Amino acid sequence: MKLIDVCMPAPERGNEVNVLAGQLMPAFDKQQACRRPQHGFTLLELLIVITLLAVISSIGLVAYEGSEDEARKTTTRFEMGEIRKALLQFRKDTGEFPCRVYREGDYKPDKAAMSQLKFEPLSETPSHDWCRDAVTGQVNNGLNMLHTFPYDDTDTDYTDMLWNPDTRRGWNGPYISQEGLEDAWGNRYILLDPELDYRAHYRCKANGSNYAITADSYDCLTVDDDGWDSTYTLPSDVARLVSLGPNGRFESNYPADPVNPCEPGGDDIMLCLLR
Repeated sequence: MKLIDVCMPAPERGNEVNVLAGQLMPAFDKQQACRRPQHGFTLLELLIVITLLAVISSIGLVAYEGSEDEARKTTTRFEMGEIRKALLQFRKDTGEFPCRVYREGDYKPDKAAMSQLKFEPLSETPSHDWCRDAVTGQVNNGLNMLHTFPYDDTDTDYTDMLWNPDTRRGWNGPYISQEGLEDAWGNRYILLDPELDYRAHYRCKANGSNYAITADSYDCLTVDDDGWDSTYTLPSDVARLVSLGPNGRFESNYPADPVNPCEPGGDDIMLCLLR
């Protein structure tokens, strides 16, 4: 059987006048008038294309999530560096890191003054960890001292703790905003062992593999101090700032690992403040 081409040629025309341009138009192209039938995709071909697009999308999503997580880690490390600067300035102004600064003598909590704190209630039982983080079973408000004076600044019993331009000592904040105390995942930063802010040549007394506590305080000496013996082996400069990382769980060693005190655990991010 002979197949007949249904695409009929267009009738021939002569040149036509372009009225607008005043020029002759070429004769109508017969080939343009013949439109061949178009072939569509089969169902199998469509399924293959959809599958490939799904694979490419999933790869792109994984890559995006990975880059977003890295961006959050970078942001968190930068913010921790800024908090470190604020803590060091606070220490320069007041003499010590938060939670060790407003006390009567060495490490002893100032019970009378603690009743004036504007933060959550703190334990009035004398303890070396009275201002640590909830991770260790304590309520931690130490970092709040970076943005808020912790006492009644109108009470004359405490105004001498504010900045004194003559002595150039005292609280001279805010050192950082309250919003700056949360990491990129919305978790609050943790300040651990702010008492361990000695110079590097000090060593602290060990009790087995942990830090010994004497009279509610760490016991840290130099080789030239009276009482020094072979039990003074632990590092004394390991005050550190911690982010709980993406999973929001504290996974680092506590107390500090004597060998690698600044090494974080799990996906925590850790910064030793004096190293």
